[in-house]
Amino acid sequence: MVFFDRRIPAGLRTAYNYDSLGGILYGLFYGLTVAFFPIIARKLGASSGQMAFLTSTSLIGALFTFFWAHYSSTRKKMPFVVRMKGTARILLFFMVLAVNPWMFIFLVLLYWIFEMAGSPAYTGIMKEIYSDEHRGKAMGYVRVEMAMAMIGSSWLGGFLLDRFSYRYVFPVGAIFGLLALLSFRRIRVESDDNVTLNQQKEVFSLLEIGRILKRDRRFLHYSVIFFAFGFGNLIIMPLCPIFLVDSLHISNALAGRLASLFSFCWLLSYLFWGEFIDRHNPLKALWLVMLMVSFVPALYFLANNVWFIVVATIFLGLSSGGLELSRTNYITRIAGHEQIQSYWGVDYTLMGLRGIIAPFVGVSLMHLIGIKPTFLVGFGLIFCSFIFMRRFAQREGKDLSLLSSAKSGY
Repeated sequence: MVFFDRRIPAGLRTAYNYDSLGGILYGLFYGLTVAFFPIIARKLGASSGQMAFLTSTSLIGALFTFFWAHYSSTRKKMPFVVRMKGTARILLFFMVLAVNPWMFIFLVLLYWIFEMAGSPAYTGIMKEIYSDEHRGKAMGYVRVEMAMAMIGSSWLGGFLLDRFSYRYVFPVGAIFGLLALLSFRRIRVESDDNVTLNQQKEVFSLLEIGRILKRDRRFLHYSVIFFAFGFGNLIIMPLCPIFLVDSLHISNALAGRLASLFSFCWLLSYLFWGEFIDRHNPLKALWLVMLMVSFVPALYFLANNVWFIVVATIFLGLSSGGLELSRTNYITRIAGHEQIQSYWGVDYTLMGLRGIIAPFVGVSLMHLIGIKPTFLVGFGLIFCSFIFMRRFAQREGKDLSLLSSAKSGY
């Protein structure tokens, strides 16, 4: 069922195979459910404010990740990931009860809170099972297979949602999400064998976020630049489905085709960026990705028909794989084994902070200056972030490559 296992070193192949099958099943799950959350909410009658809140739901979930990073650091990683993400996907069975926008958004919020809860421990697993010199490639191949599954399931999801209610399609999709976890949980995480319930940990404090950023100036500079980039991206995020539904009047089937196009480009991006990061470094990939993302709000600003959106979707898909892989690989390279979950918790907490502000700023700007000028504001923030990240990468990239070489070996 996996396609790239021969390109993975033999010692990593067992973990990769289980990770890969889990990725394919997750792709089926995502394409039948999560890909359609914004479109379904708008068609349910969600207001612009509710759309902003819907955009914030995943980021509200991210606000709690520093706590979950602390909590999971003294527990077995794999069981924790499976429990949290399994709970998230089980919640989608209750979509049969979501008959109005607020009930729908509430379930999506709960989904993201539990889905994000497992993210720091998941990142710790990725650091443990893949070495630095092969992690980008291995994670990229898994996500290529995931994207392949998303292409088909997004088309199928659009077809089904034009004929059946999301209240029945989403619970069916959730089954694939649970099957994905059954495959992923078969990966052996050696550090879990050494975890005891009596392990001591410092008392949880949000002040630790400030201490981590103060200790690691590289991480602080990265976080400030990425915060600005993410803020610009989140300003436009709730506006995109509003523009597609209200201005271009797209159908569920067309939304599914756009999601499939995104998944195909996402697939290609993982093939390219995984190899690129292993050959160069994640910061160089990150500034290139930021430049590509800046074209998305620019194209929405210019759009007067769906073809502009098609091109924007291509840019978004080709950059998305690089964004995820470069972030993950940068943080896993600069953080030690004991720090990785805390660093990831900080990154996600900052993502949550901008996520509860930026979408509402975007909607407010839309009402104040119009939807098209707001896309231009998002473009400005993203493009400026690209400039600063490029300078940061030129300064830090060489040291990062040396760090990776020093830590290589598995």
